[in-house]
Amino acid sequence: MTDTAILHIPEQDKPLNKKQKEFNILSDTIEALDRQIADLQQAYDEMLRRIPSDLDPLVREYQGYRADIVNLWDRTYEAEHFRKAYQTKLAFLITENAYDLIKNHALSDLKPVFNKYSPVDIDVLLEEERLREVSRIKDPAFLLESAYEPEPEVSFHELSEEEQQRIKAERREQRMDQRTREAQQAKTTKSVRSVYMELVKTFHPDRETDEAEKLRKTETMQRITKAYQANNLLDLLKLQMELEQTDRNGLENLNKNQLSYYNKILKQQVEELDQQKTAIQQKISAICGLPWQHANSQVTVIAKFNTNINELKAEIKNIKKVYKHWLVPSQLKAYLKPFQIPNQPEDDSDE
Repeated sequence: MTDTAILHIPEQDKPLNKKQKEFNILSDTIEALDRQIADLQQAYDEMLRRIPSDLDPLVREYQGYRADIVNLWDRTYEAEHFRKAYQTKLAFLITENAYDLIKNHALSDLKPVFNKYSPVDIDVLLEEERLREVSRIKDPAFLLESAYEPEPEVSFHELSEEEQQRIKAERREQRMDQRTREAQQAKTTKSVRSVYMELVKTFHPDRETDEAEKLRKTETMQRITKAYQANNLLDLLKLQMELEQTDRNGLENLNKNQLSYYNKILKQQVEELDQQKTAIQQKISAICGLPWQHANSQVTVIAKFNTNINELKAEIKNIKKVYKHWLVPSQLKAYLKPFQIPNQPEDDSDE
């Protein structure tokens, strides 16, 4: 965390002017962002640490029960209790669930089951999907429109023309935002270098003859170099103030040009920290499903992660009951009776 206490103008005999107030607001904002980013990073690290021990085993257990149900449906399909309408529904459920478990959860033992009910071999389907993905990635139009975007869940070229145009418009806007952020980053880096070079000119110890002063400048240069390597504008700004012999009590005497310069540097730091905050929020969202705009504290993030774990435990408990329930053919039939295959007319021929 960056110590920003020195970057605050105290209000004494007269009220602060607009630039002085802006200086304090920016300083406070940086301090708050710095704390929040550190807090969110701790939350992210804690989730990564807990996933192998707390989440992954539950996911494997749940998907294992799904596989057990697919195998139950497979055995039931051959039973005398079920006529054609129910068998059609079972075949649909078997192929839909088996495909997901094979493709997304590496349960390849279900391939023979899938192939019993699908006119196309599972390996052929998986290879076709892989080729579509390769073709989509190599498409120049796709590359042009999605330079900075994550892959969509559905192949771009399988979408309607209207949906394709909507996605392209979103990507153009997001690409422009990315370029703006890159320009801001370049601007920030330039400011860091500018402040750094000015400090080096003053504090470089090589030409200093006085040993005590040389030692002081050597220590100062170590601080300057550390801040520069970390791209830390705030620490460099503090050192800039030291160069100008500006302490906390003297900040109120900064002239208009000095304040404008410092406010410009602080604004750039706020922009950079905002980008860092958004980046960690989006990484958190990808893990626990919390909307990234709501990932504002370690407490909130870990609470959501714990909720996900508890919900998965409840789902495991429920799917175990469902499996046991469906071991009785009449109860499975009661589930299948109202079940409707998507985009297919209801068949009441068994009634």
